[in-house]
Amino acid sequence: MNRKLFLLASLFVLLTLVALVQPALCSGDRDKEKDKDFKGVSSGLLVHATPQIIYDSIKELRKRTPDTVKEVSKSEGECILEEHFDNLPFVGKATCIYVEKYVPGKLIEYKMLHSDKFKAFEGKWEITPTADETESHVQLSSFVMLDLPIPFLKQITNSQTMKGVKERLEAVKKMAEQHQQTLGSAIPSRQ
Repeated sequence: MNRKLFLLASLFVLLTLVALVQPALCSGDRDKEKDKDFKGVSSGLLVHATPQIIYDSIKELRKRTPDTVKEVSKSEGECILEEHFDNLPFVGKATCIYVEKYVPGKLIEYKMLHSDKFKAFEGKWEITPTADETESHVQLSSFVMLDLPIPFLKQITNSQTMKGVKERLEAVKKMAEQHQQTLGSAIPSRQ
């Protein structure tokens, strides 16, 4: 009995620590006054490429994972996608169908239409060129919520989502900067 009590107390302490550390993990670069109602995570970085190359790289990133993301339908300015997730905490596998809406070179927004495990799945990629147009700031905001009655689920989910946001931003940065360099554009290299 003492071992069970010890394990429960340890789990409680761990979850409490996650809850306390979560704001630092998930705050990213988001301006909280600008978007008070946003419940997810956000991060951004500077990319040495034009907005159009970054936009194309974001869309290309999805095409590099045809085993997990597939196009269901496509029309002017939007696309419906089906994405499969493996190894998610607490649920294992999940499927999500969502719509992406496009403003070429500037914005990609996505919002869940249906999922077997998610209660929410939405966000956006924002691309803002610098004043001299030699670089662009890329911001990825994402809100994901599993449909489970688990204590501290929001904090745990936000922590995992932030990890994915940062990985996707880095992948887009690398891809866009390689494309920009390959094109031999007028934008000088900073390396």
